Amino acid sequence: MTPGAGVGSKGALHRRIAVETPEHVRLEYQLADLGSRAAALLIDLAIITSALLLLVLVLRVTGGFGRAVLFIAIFFATWCYFLFFEAIWDGRTPGKRALGLRVLHDGGEPLSFRGSVLRNLIRIVDLQPGLTGLAGATTILVNRRAQRLGDLVAGTIVVRDAGGGEMFGDEPSVSGRPGRPVLSSEQFALLAGYVARRGSLKPGVRKRVAASVWEALRSAAGGEGGDAEAEPDGSLVRLHEQEAPRHAARRGGASLQAAAMAEERREAWAAYTELVEKGRNRGLDALTEAEVRAFGRLYRGVTADLARARTYGASPGLLGAVERWAGAGHNLLYRAKGRAAIPLGRWLASELPRAVRRDHRPVLLAAFLLFGPMLASYGAVRDVPARARAIMSPGMLARVENTVRGDINTPYIDVEGAERPALSSGLMTNNIGVSFTAFAGGLLAGVGTVLILVFNGVLLGAAFGLYANNGVLAVILAFVFPHGVMELTAICLAGGAGLGLGSALLVPGRRTRREALRERGRAFLSLVGGAVALLVVAGLVEGFYSPAGLPAIAKFAFGGATAIFLAIYFGFAGRRAVRAAPAP
Repeated sequence: MTPGAGVGSKGALHRRIAVETPEHVRLEYQLADLGSRAAALLIDLAIITSALLLLVLVLRVTGGFGRAVLFIAIFFATWCYFLFFEAIWDGRTPGKRALGLRVLHDGGEPLSFRGSVLRNLIRIVDLQPGLTGLAGATTILVNRRAQRLGDLVAGTIVVRDAGGGEMFGDEPSVSGRPGRPVLSSEQFALLAGYVARRGSLKPGVRKRVAASVWEALRSAAGGEGGDAEAEPDGSLVRLHEQEAPRHAARRGGASLQAAAMAEERREAWAAYTELVEKGRNRGLDALTEAEVRAFGRLYRGVTADLARARTYGASPGLLGAVERWAGAGHNLLYRAKGRAAIPLGRWLASELPRAVRRDHRPVLLAAFLLFGPMLASYGAVRDVPARARAIMSPGMLARVENTVRGDINTPYIDVEGAERPALSSGLMTNNIGVSFTAFAGGLLAGVGTVLILVFNGVLLGAAFGLYANNGVLAVILAFVFPHGVMELTAICLAGGAGLGLGSALLVPGRRTRREALRERGRAFLSLVGGAVALLVVAGLVEGFYSPAGLPAIAKFAFGGATAIFLAIYFGFAGRRAVRAAPAP
């Protein structure tokens, strides 16, 4: 399925994109503009804010467990809300659904799970600078397909939702001498599109849309349509009734063929739309076996009708309706059954370690950018202890001063059992957020990823240097070692993924930068998944095992065993699967 060349010109009222289906039928989608996308985002943000405020009120008296739930809820709202709803609602969040928007791949395919993950991980860059959203808004305005940065990486577009509303309308008949049209073909297409979909709009939305459409047509319509100031919707309907025969007469006899086709196919179209509506939420699984067969037959008929409608020169209202419902059937037919590209067990057993071995160069570069500044910062603080006060927080300085010297088994932090769930979830979600940001920062030609790696390396080195200067380095090492191996490995994986993404802009090879971004974003996404898996386990260890009152030797042994396991896992897991795979 390849995109067509039909992206609307800059002078068009609405930008459109054309794609060709496997049935060799061209489908056109109206791209969502910046205003509608911003409005959908505001609705989603209002839902997120309301839900978090309600959760705070409910959990305010629940103690450590309540804070753990709240940390997870904030993380979900920040990183997973859009991803979750777009994945389960076929490219729609509540905000997009309210405004009739949907995310598709730019080849017309329904949004995949991988595509949803990519476009929403990059959202943090689109919201910059300072969460103003200027980066994403500017990209939408200057891009011919109205794609923000996340859309470029995921290969997605946001369109007006195909399907819905009143079913195919009658083709206007031509009789007598209807006169000369007062609207241009483009203006009449806007009017006919509104009339075809007005029945699906809620009263408040219909009133606002009608006022907007009338504002666009006011100067050309003149006195046609009556008093639009008092009733924009009714006036637009009357204007359409007056203009439709005029434009049909301009097209001549072909319009009569379209009217005959509409009358002949009305019952089939009604049966088809009923099946599409039934399968809209759950996909083809919502249909019986007989209904699936009927849907396939009717879908082929509708795609053929679309080609005939174009050939016959059907009115914009009829053509737009056939096109929308053909697109809705296309989305239903090609909607992915599974939400993940690879089963989780197989991904952990073979795909993840193979991805680490395949992409070891950017991972090693990320390790150098993390551990190099860490060693340099450690040496700088050891040479000049006063430097620690310029780098470390007052809380860390106070903790060092209060740590008992000469006893390696002294607790680094004292956390009660009831508070450990909150500690675990807080550390886990924070570290996963950092890894996501390190990946997304690669879109800035790798600069964002480099800054995150270097910054974290400097902080770690300064902390170790501070503890060494106060004679309690072994205490912090005993606390960090059980989970530290996993955390540092995860940051290197996420950093390697970000550097790999950034390489698409710096060295795209023989591909365009757009193609390279899409390809490498998908290729390095597995490393981000590996970082998340490691950080989930590390968060549990850091919250429950590391603060436990166990001898330091037990904690060092646990960390050492973890390091050996990861070395064997990333070095050898999945090799047998590679050898057993047949040659391509």
